[in-house]
Amino acid sequence: MEKNHTITLRLSHSQFAWLGALCRRSKQTQSAVIRSLIENGTVCERITQEHIHIIRQLIGESTNLNQLAKQANTYGFFAVAKRCEDIAQRISQLIKQLKDDR
Repeated sequence: MEKNHTITLRLSHSQFAWLGALCRRSKQTQSAVIRSLIENGTVCERITQEHIHIIRQLIGESTNLNQLAKQANTYGFFAVAKRCEDIAQRISQLIKQLKDDR
C-alpha cells in the first residue's frame, strides 16, 4: 500500500514515553505502532524467548500427558491418576504464566 500522507502529532511527555514503550515491546517503529493502533486498536508484542521456553515446556507436558493416557488405557486410570493430576496442574501453571506475561 502506498503511503503518501504525512501527519504531525503532538504528544505529552507521558504519551511519548508510552509510545516508546510500545515500540520497544513490539519491536516496531513509531509509525508502525501508530498504524496498528489506528487499524486494530491494539499493538501486538513479539513472542519473547521466555514465552518460547514456556511453550516448549507445554509441548513436553502435553507429550507426557499423552503417554499417561496410553498407560491408563493399558493398565487402568487409577494406576496413573496421581501423575495425571500433577501434569494437569503443571500445564495450568504454565498457561497462567503465559497469560500473566501477556
